Amino acid sequence: MTTLATSARNLKRVCVPMMAVAPEQEPKGKVTVETRFGVIEFDRSATLTFPKGIPGFKDYHEFGMAKLPGAGESNLVLLQSIEPGELSFIVCCYELAAGLIDPEDIAQACQSLGIQPTDCAIVVVANFHRAGAGAGTRMSVNLRAPVLIDTANRLAWQYILSNEKYDVRHMLD
Repeated sequence: MTTLATSARNLKRVCVPMMAVAPEQEPKGKVTVETRFGVIEFDRSATLTFPKGIPGFKDYHEFGMAKLPGAGESNLVLLQSIEPGELSFIVCCYELAAGLIDPEDIAQACQSLGIQPTDCAIVVVANFHRAGAGAGTRMSVNLRAPVLIDTANRLAWQYILSNEKYDVRHMLD
């Protein structure tokens, strides 16, 4: 069973050292991508491979993760397609302590994908909604299809949970 500490530690292994090369991997070079947030350089040895693409975007397989420019200490992260570079998502770490997704559903997803629980990091895709005149914006996350990352192999899948109780637009307070 994945714990909050394990998920957070695994996510840091993926997000924090985005430009670092894992010691067991040979450098593959750097790639510069023009994103909607400006130009960002990614280390190809630190990118994630989505073997099946992302639902609705099956031709996009290689993604990098980077802190959002100007976001400070935010837990929001840019999930950016490398080639082609026009696709990106804003994601945030899923905190298991929140209890929004049943741990058994996460365990089943890990088993189905062949991810060891100790190597699993989970992020959810975020969306932003205008809350009304002068009310700013609100954020929702897609709990129905979290992104599960196998940090040991740098593989990722947006996994659609079979349990229909999860909302694709779970509003956060």
